[in-house]
Amino acid sequence: MKSSRVNENSEAASVRTIQYVRKASAKYVAARQARLEEIWGDQLDNARHAAAELKDAVLENHANYLAEFEKSAKANGSQIHHAADARQAQRIILDILEKSASKGATIVKGKSMATEEIHLNSALIEAGYDVVETDLGEFVIQLDGDTPSHIVAPIIHKSRVEVAESFAKNNIGPKTDDAGELAIQARDYLRAKFQKAEVGISGVNFAISETGRLVIVENEGNNRLSTTAPRIHIAVMGIEKLLAKETDLPLFLRLLAASSTGQQITTYTHFISGPRKPDELDGPEEVHIVLLDNGRSKVLDGPYRSILRCIRCGACLNVCPVYRASSGHAYEHVYSGPIGAVLAPALDGIEAMGDLADASTLCGACEEVCPVAIPIPDMLLRLRMERQRLFGEPKFDGFQAVASNPMVWRAGLKMLPMAVHVPVESQRGWAETHELPSREGRDFRGWWKGRSEEWGVGSVESEECRVGSVELEQHSALHTPHSIPSAPHSPLSTFELRFAQLGCEIVEFDDLIELLDKEWLIDEDAKPHLKIGAIKETDDIWAASVGVTTCVALIAETGSIVVSAVPHNNADGRQPTTDNQQLAIDNQQRASRSRMTSLSPEIHVVLASQRQIIPSLDEAIPLMHGRTSVIISGPSRTADIEGILIHGVHGPKRVLLVWAD
Repeated sequence: MKSSRVNENSEAASVRTIQYVRKASAKYVAARQARLEEIWGDQLDNARHAAAELKDAVLENHANYLAEFEKSAKANGSQIHHAADARQAQRIILDILEKSASKGATIVKGKSMATEEIHLNSALIEAGYDVVETDLGEFVIQLDGDTPSHIVAPIIHKSRVEVAESFAKNNIGPKTDDAGELAIQARDYLRAKFQKAEVGISGVNFAISETGRLVIVENEGNNRLSTTAPRIHIAVMGIEKLLAKETDLPLFLRLLAASSTGQQITTYTHFISGPRKPDELDGPEEVHIVLLDNGRSKVLDGPYRSILRCIRCGACLNVCPVYRASSGHAYEHVYSGPIGAVLAPALDGIEAMGDLADASTLCGACEEVCPVAIPIPDMLLRLRMERQRLFGEPKFDGFQAVASNPMVWRAGLKMLPMAVHVPVESQRGWAETHELPSREGRDFRGWWKGRSEEWGVGSVESEECRVGSVELEQHSALHTPHSIPSAPHSPLSTFELRFAQLGCEIVEFDDLIELLDKEWLIDEDAKPHLKIGAIKETDDIWAASVGVTTCVALIAETGSIVVSAVPHNNADGRQPTTDNQQLAIDNQQRASRSRMTSLSPEIHVVLASQRQIIPSLDEAIPLMHGRTSVIISGPSRTADIEGILIHGVHGPKRVLLVWAD
């Protein structure tokens, strides 16, 4: 039986590449741990298992939840398409383009593992379309003809020097080693693409059966632009992305942000409720949702169903010693690391991808960090056994001879610490990027022997060992919102603290005078509250440097701003009934283009009332019901280039809030 391709491919990876991967992974691990401890403390396992229960409840009744989602999405005006496999998904999308877009149209794409899975770019380019990846990391990947090596950080294996060389080679901008300047070069190049794009294609993070809404989380703003600026939006969604209710979302939003990038919440959480409504001035005219199966139904009915809980955070990759010693390319699949070692053979078959299950030390770190508690090691063992039945048992004659002779085994254990110093040729490549940890304390056999002599305990073979039972806490009811403990401060002070931590500013109207030399794009609902004169107003969303909106709510827990397509109406047109929306009531009938006004300019100014502050995400979700909305948590940001934080890569570089009370 052939060994895993990961072992073979890792030998071809350069030492420098592995060093980049190891360094970046370590940063993600540290950021994740710190954030999760801040949010949940010793309740993290309860949160993880509650999320697992919510996902399992949907997966066990998947057909019903999918039918409910389809009905709700159609009621929102979205068009639903079913794709059994990658080829059918490509055909569906090409048919949409042939019907609704011009020949050779520009298509802007947000980061999407599902579109990578179906090899969509190559199909669209072959059909003559101008396809552009707009996520900074994915843009670099496309320029280089490369593939992503991480679910969250596609260029985790590249340096800023390599990015600069790629940009210079492709005439994106002059060569520079400044990561911020590279991001601006990409922004300027991609802005021209966004302006003329007829179609935007995205993935989906969550889809809500109850409401038919799509939820997309990101930091850069390119997904928001891809799903708002073009006339047509096509979302490619794996059928496992369902959640039952919107009240389940806060738990998953917290877990995903913390587990993937160590944030409390991602910069943008976009709720898409179908195409633009008659009283909306921005957003797509058509929304198409391609429900992708591509082997998932088979997984739903089999022993690996739990792998479909995955929310694509990448935490298991970051802690995996095999991934960190090989990088994602070694797996030869769009899904790499521990999640890929299970998902790839589950989707594509054990015959084709089953060897990935051998690319694991079975240390269990992947399960420990998984935000939805997927038992990855158990599934890896099962895949190994299935593969052995297909291809025959591996030969362990030498190991069997040593392990069955107690005297030889004990001698080997005593000599083991010296093995790393033996100059064996096959060890050299491994030793270049690995270092054995030093043992702390006595070896187990020595400890056990001393314990046996001191306490009179018999041998391992004859003594029945007992362990104390641990009574696990009961999880909350499946559809109860999960909130973090409230901070011992007022909602206002908590909001202001979090808002500043995100890199935002609270200013006075007089502070805006310094911006009067710029062109302003002002949403209609903001105009009556803007207490400043001599503004150079424009209707050109791409020319404006300052965008002014109001908001639906302010979230104290995260320091976030909630902006809705029409923030002054509920889904059915009734007036808001809560005091925190009072600022908006005066202008219920004004048409809005707040999505682009809050996204396209370099500076976003928000006019708000302190009455709009609500405690947490859980209270924010109902306020957005029925309309396309976004939770904005700071300026646009990316850390794709060597983990260097850069603001303003696609959306605003500054977010300013003015109390308009």
